[in-house]
Amino acid sequence: MISNDITAELEAPDRLFQITHVSRTHTQLWLQADANSTHEHRLEVLFQDVKYLCTPFVLRGLSLRRADPEQTRRLTELHELVLEPGSDVYLLSRSHDWFVVSSHPLWAEAKLRYSDEPVFWSHTGKEDVVVRMGTVK
Repeated sequence: MISNDITAELEAPDRLFQITHVSRTHTQLWLQADANSTHEHRLEVLFQDVKYLCTPFVLRGLSLRRADPEQTRRLTELHELVLEPGSDVYLLSRSHDWFVVSSHPLWAEAKLRYSDEPVFWSHTGKEDVVVRMGTVK
């Protein structure tokens, strides 16, 4: 059985992430870092109920964690945002003010190629494909 780890953060400082899918109607956003010479598996992150996005399309490294109250206050004031119940500010970097306002992000490591469907569309529960899964809270 694939466990769903609850983590406070997801650190992948040496991976290259890109936005691979955006669903405007379902307010979803996917980030993906493919397997490479130092990482055997694809790593992807799914943000659901996205309310606001402030990030480039490609990120070198990922440091995903929920913003603390002071960071949340500063970023919501700067971007003139009002957080809805169930939404939080999730920071993407330790050196930039890149963030997503959404519900808890989901992540997964999987034995998938670049062109394969996202884990959360087609492979959830497939133990032969999904190596690890988790939620950042």
